[in-house]
Amino acid sequence: MLPLCFVRTFRQHVRLTCALLGLVSALPAAEFAPVFTSGAVLQREHPIALWGTGREGEAVTIELLDKSASTVVKDGRWSLTLPALPANPSTTLRLRGDKVVELADVALGEVWLGLGQSNMEWRLNQCKDFTAGILATADNPGIRQLKIPLRPYAGDPMPAYSWKKFDRANAPYFGAVAYFFAAELQKKLGVTVGIVNCSFGGTTIEAWMSREALAAAGMGAILAEHDKKMAAWSDFAAFDQAWKDYEAARKAYETRQKANPSDPALGTQPAEPYGYRTKARPSGLHESMLALVTPYTARGALWYQGENNAGKPAEYAKMLPAFVAELRTAWRRPELPVFIGQLSSPTANWPDEKEGYAPLREVQRAFAVSDAHSGFAVTLDYGERGNVHPINKQPVGERFARLALARTYGQTGFAAQSPYATKATRVADKIEISFADLHGRLELRAAASAVLRLRDASGTTQAPASVALSPDGKRLLLGVPAGFQPAAVTYAYQNFCALSLFTDEGLPASPWLLNLQ
Repeated sequence: MLPLCFVRTFRQHVRLTCALLGLVSALPAAEFAPVFTSGAVLQREHPIALWGTGREGEAVTIELLDKSASTVVKDGRWSLTLPALPANPSTTLRLRGDKVVELADVALGEVWLGLGQSNMEWRLNQCKDFTAGILATADNPGIRQLKIPLRPYAGDPMPAYSWKKFDRANAPYFGAVAYFFAAELQKKLGVTVGIVNCSFGGTTIEAWMSREALAAAGMGAILAEHDKKMAAWSDFAAFDQAWKDYEAARKAYETRQKANPSDPALGTQPAEPYGYRTKARPSGLHESMLALVTPYTARGALWYQGENNAGKPAEYAKMLPAFVAELRTAWRRPELPVFIGQLSSPTANWPDEKEGYAPLREVQRAFAVSDAHSGFAVTLDYGERGNVHPINKQPVGERFARLALARTYGQTGFAAQSPYATKATRVADKIEISFADLHGRLELRAAASAVLRLRDASGTTQAPASVALSPDGKRLLLGVPAGFQPAAVTYAYQNFCALSLFTDEGLPASPWLLNLQ
């Protein structure tokens, strides 16, 4: 007869084992990460990264057309890579684990990341003066978008999201720049194009970078200031209560303001507390949004951001290369194309004639032309005075598409990007401006002297005495006013202005500040 103590211990062990087995069986069986849904677009002709969650030790096999790969769940996650496959307009992506999961109508085509702040996020239904006809007739399953929901803090619940086709129900919510980019690619390449739109208005570049990348870029002061502000909260619960109090006060303020905007007792709008849900805080969106799509296999990325970093070009010049390098590392693609959208027009509190935005535009251009896998799109000519969200997004999307078609897909017969000035040389009473990336000829459209300025060593400026093009249309010739000693030349080097120097393909020359040689 077994000892009573052994029987009791054995019974306890059996009960514990059964409980643990029940717990394991209660865990969800393997499934895809939320970025993979029915209607998804996967990158053709490139190994495809896939990942998800599951039960510890669960065997997972993924099947797509005639390819398959297998792995085992470890620490609650699985990941694998499928071999490259050709384009396909619609097929099934299948997961075999403790259950079978099938994603229908999955396309193999071209995938691009749409990253940045509000001008990348700006929807087609916010541009109705230019998109009403497109929205009324939207019906193109060959253009699809995955829009990552806005989430400043990684600890907050994530709303459900999924891939959407370009139809009348979903088209209004497509990012406008991304749509026009995708439409041009689809027209030229003849395959399904998908955009992973991970953008959030009013955010800084540092919000999209890891702490490690920021530190490597020399942004220790930004991190220290952030840490100092975060030290005000003992834990998340303390911040969460302050946030709830702020939300209640904000709603009450808005209710009173709507009822009587001129009420002298209205006071000032409640200030948002800086903390876990501050969308522009360093690394916040890197953790809460970008991490969700890393490393979704894509051909390349579009980066349209910078408004919230305007006025700090020296910092941006360090962070932009570090941001792009981190993207390429995370995607394990050192040659990943990352194309840059230059800043367009600012809000009305940035006076037209001040430089403000101009140095940051120059940082964007300088990085893009120095990087073998980048390029830039000028957007200032479609800006609107006093409007940081100009609504004609079609030219911007199409300029991004030019870059991709020429630089990534190798198409020829057109210029990939705008020309940019490289040298200003004094020759007698003239200054000659030379250009790079100039295909064809330059054209002067309107009075160029309004945005062309000669600057002396003290900073005083004058308009050129004359403005003309060389006979071959490749150089700009500026007359020097009598008695003036220029040290530099600027073109459209201000917050906002009309542009006057274009190529015969219709591309605007990039704004510049050049010291005389």
